[in-house]
Amino acid sequence: MSRHLRSAGFTTIELLIGVAIVGIMAAIAVPTFKSYVYRGRVSEAVPILNEIKTRQEAYRSRFGNYAAVSGTDWGTYTPSSIPGANAVVWPSSAEWEMLGLSPPGAVRFRYATVAGQPGTAPPADSNLDGNSLWYAAQAEGDLNGDGTSFILEVYSDSRIMYNSASGTGGWE
Repeated sequence: MSRHLRSAGFTTIELLIGVAIVGIMAAIAVPTFKSYVYRGRVSEAVPILNEIKTRQEAYRSRFGNYAAVSGTDWGTYTPSSIPGANAVVWPSSAEWEMLGLSPPGAVRFRYATVAGQPGTAPPADSNLDGNSLWYAAQAEGDLNGDGTSFILEVYSDSRIMYNSASGTGGWE
């Protein structure tokens, strides 16, 4: 009587099928995971911009105009450069303290808020009316460190938050 010994391992075909299945699952999972990471990073900017809106309206009710923390046109941001994928400590200034804004921790975006009196030209492409008091606030970040910035904006005469990537169908 002969006994056939069968090895207790996997065949090459079985291993290749297993590797192919894992590869397909990874190809699907990685972009989805990155999307969640980017959305999580954006979740910092949304409440800060909403806080700027609230504080700008409170500032106007107290002083009769909006706080021009960054002047009347984009150019001065806090922090001065885009933090990128790594968050940085908020470098507060007298202007931001005057508005009463201080993020609760490190930030991944840089922020600016510009304002003007009637007759002062608002930033280009903002569609703000330069004949009345106005302000605009902006958060700019590089969500994945590739050098392409992503911008969120809010304006005094709108309840909408504008997304620089909305026309391209994504976050960046």
